[in-house]
Amino acid sequence: MRVHSYEMRLSQRVANVIADPQIAMLLMMAGLLGLYVEFTHPGLAFPGVAGAICLLLALAALHVLPVNTSALALLLLGVALLVAEAFLPTFGVVGAGGLVAFVLGALFLFDAAETGVVVPRSLVFGVSGTVAGIMLAVATLVARSQRARASQGAEGMVGAVGVARGRLAPVGPVLLRGEYWTAESDEVVDAGERVEVTAVDGLRLRVRRARPAGR
Repeated sequence: MRVHSYEMRLSQRVANVIADPQIAMLLMMAGLLGLYVEFTHPGLAFPGVAGAICLLLALAALHVLPVNTSALALLLLGVALLVAEAFLPTFGVVGAGGLVAFVLGALFLFDAAETGVVVPRSLVFGVSGTVAGIMLAVATLVARSQRARASQGAEGMVGAVGVARGRLAPVGPVLLRGEYWTAESDEVVDAGERVEVTAVDGLRLRVRRARPAGR
């Protein structure tokens, strides 16, 4: 009786490594995180490329592993909610729901009772919680940066208070935030009076006499 030994090809060795449920989960989490960072910060390139590679390797591993499709859908729902948190004024409600869905989806991704595939819960909670927490933190930073941009430019000028540096009858100079602007008012405003911006028309401000404090 002859025994022949065959060495695994490189592709088989790679498949053997990534088919480990723990490796597959790590690859999937890394892929989702990379794509999320690229989605919220377009142009970085590296997170998107690395995330796409990790996610494709994870999908190749999940193709040969018994996966709970409902848990996978719950995982993707969590990612979608975490992404939505960056663009919706929900004050963290959507983000918290996404965090819960993400962790639960990762926890039940492999059905140990039916398939025998077991992933340590410490790994599931540790990795999924860390990834979801990073996503939520990035979403919070994106939301803050969007609100900060809204307070600048033309939108941020409305409601600002400056000082008339000349008589506005109806056009004159106004000092606002350390800059001189040409302003127009429907009422006569004397030099030195405080004015409030009501609209921005190109490089010209529409102003009115500012109300005294407390009114």
